[in-house]
Amino acid sequence: MNRYVFALRMARQDALRAKGRTALVLAMIGLPIGVVTALAVLRSTADAEAGGGSGAPSAAESAVLAMIVAMVVLEVVLLAGPAFMVDVRRRRRDLALVAASGGAGRHLRAVVLASGLLLGGIAALAGTGLGIAAAALVARTSSGPDGVGPLTVPWTAVAVTMLLGAGSGLFAALVPARQAGRMDVVAALAGRREPPGRARRGLPIAGGVLVLAGLAASLEGVRVLREFGAALGAAAIIVGLVLATPWIVEATGRLAPRLPLPLRLAVRDGARNRARTAPAVAAIMAAVAGVTALAIGGASDFRQRQVEYRAALPHGSALIRVPQGKDEGAAAAAIRRDLPGVPLVPMRTLPGPWGECLTADTSKCPALSFSVERDGAQTDEILPIVAGGAREARMLLGRDDPAVASALDAGKIVLFRVRPPDHGTVTAAVTYWDDDKEHTVATIKDLPAVAAQGDPHVPAIVPPKVAEMLAAKAGVPVRTDAYGVDRADHRVTKAEEARLTRTMRTFGNDASAVRVERGFTESFGNITLMLGAAAAALVLGATLIATGLAAADARPDMQTLRAVGARPRTRRLLTMGRGAFIAGLGCWLGIAGGLVPGLAVTRPLTDSLEETGAAPHGTIVDIPWLLLIALAIGVPLVAACVAGAVTGGRLPAVRRTPG
Repeated sequence: MNRYVFALRMARQDALRAKGRTALVLAMIGLPIGVVTALAVLRSTADAEAGGGSGAPSAAESAVLAMIVAMVVLEVVLLAGPAFMVDVRRRRRDLALVAASGGAGRHLRAVVLASGLLLGGIAALAGTGLGIAAAALVARTSSGPDGVGPLTVPWTAVAVTMLLGAGSGLFAALVPARQAGRMDVVAALAGRREPPGRARRGLPIAGGVLVLAGLAASLEGVRVLREFGAALGAAAIIVGLVLATPWIVEATGRLAPRLPLPLRLAVRDGARNRARTAPAVAAIMAAVAGVTALAIGGASDFRQRQVEYRAALPHGSALIRVPQGKDEGAAAAAIRRDLPGVPLVPMRTLPGPWGECLTADTSKCPALSFSVERDGAQTDEILPIVAGGAREARMLLGRDDPAVASALDAGKIVLFRVRPPDHGTVTAAVTYWDDDKEHTVATIKDLPAVAAQGDPHVPAIVPPKVAEMLAAKAGVPVRTDAYGVDRADHRVTKAEEARLTRTMRTFGNDASAVRVERGFTESFGNITLMLGAAAAALVLGATLIATGLAAADARPDMQTLRAVGARPRTRRLLTMGRGAFIAGLGCWLGIAGGLVPGLAVTRPLTDSLEETGAAPHGTIVDIPWLLLIALAIGVPLVAACVAGAVTGGRLPAVRRTPG
């Protein structure tokens, strides 16, 4: 029989026999593949809906994508590698029988590699199917009953992802396969354990160099490469810590004499068996480092949005835009049906200089501007020049302003965020753009005007008679652009807002058609919970794998403890100690590894203003201490408790071997 066929048959039989370990490996490989597939399908669907896609990715995007793929493969290998190592230890006697029957080292390696290829291939197929199904569900539910659709599957990217999953399983089985090919057959048949291999002294040095290079890239690279410099530095730090993890695990063994008995035994066992402890610690470290960097960068970016937020309307007021053209009347009637009995303020406007022209002939899109000097920074405007009186002014300002009301009653134009006009008059110019040149249609001089305090996010309020005169002389249209709800008349509830949003979607795709000012309502709590849950799941999975391997490997030690009179709960306490040691060391290293890149990325993320008109500020740093404390203390304790809960408390009986 061909050795590859024999190896696949043994791998299949073992996978069916050890269903728990098989399901764990399938989940560790399949879930990342499913996430990557779902993201690829959703992006392809969104690009297809946009009509033509977003084009080829830039060099920076390609580099970041390559780093993300490399980190996903590294995480899968670090998580699945110990599981295959458990499998080799558990099947040690079976593999020794194969060798005793004439099998060479290549046959033993083929058996282990076949397990990696088989489980990796199955996980890749299952993960790809789940990813496409999840993408279809998200696309169906994300944009109402009609969804995003039609679903576009990038089959080339999906095929590459499947090969990546199968290759990850095969790559994760490489080191266990090498160990299986070098096993001592006599010791395996006799049930004796092999001594741990010697640590390579060059790996910690290389890891330290990579960590230093990553720190330099994180701190200095952001000056030139911006976010890409921080990502590059984080990748170098994580890879460097992965290389140095075996030495760190061995070094922590020197602290064992100062610890209580369960922790002392757990730390010594972990330091002595670095081959099974270091991958789990490295996997936890990589996951927590990524979560730490993302959490610090995300929290700082969220804090910047909170600092720069400026209310566009008075708190509690609402503004509903209506489409222009034949649907304007129907939209106004629909608004009144959704808000029965609520007084509406029609917001009639004149086209401003920053308006949007919907026709190819730009001469049909005149814009009105006034010859005044701006005072202060530019801000986002919710409406162009408003034509109205005291009622519209109260709607926009959120209060009764006697000076503004008296000026409008006197037929004066009220200007905002400008210096007082000379001689109390301004000149109005009506222009349009064509062939990158500004053409003047009309100029009207000596219009009475005043400058007012406050910022209603409109450039000016023009009295109705002046607006009609401008429309007649300069040809600028006066139209109803929106309907306002004054907070003094009614406070729009969230249910009413949702009903209005659904109604206005029937007239167009403007996502901001309905705006109710409720202040800054965003929250970073859900993102923090998702990051913490993802880190906790990875920490728990890696801890259970490592403690399972240690329990299978330390069975003779448990027999010795029973022989010397240890209590039954000692085994559970020892497992909890192993879990606390592995999870705690991995989380602490991960927080240390992700802290500097997370702090560094705050500079390119927050050093420049995102909102027009916001006050200048420097780099904003916001560290989510609660999440980091939970990762440093809470997650290791939970992992230790779960590891102890799934471990039996009875010590194995001592079996004497004759002779």
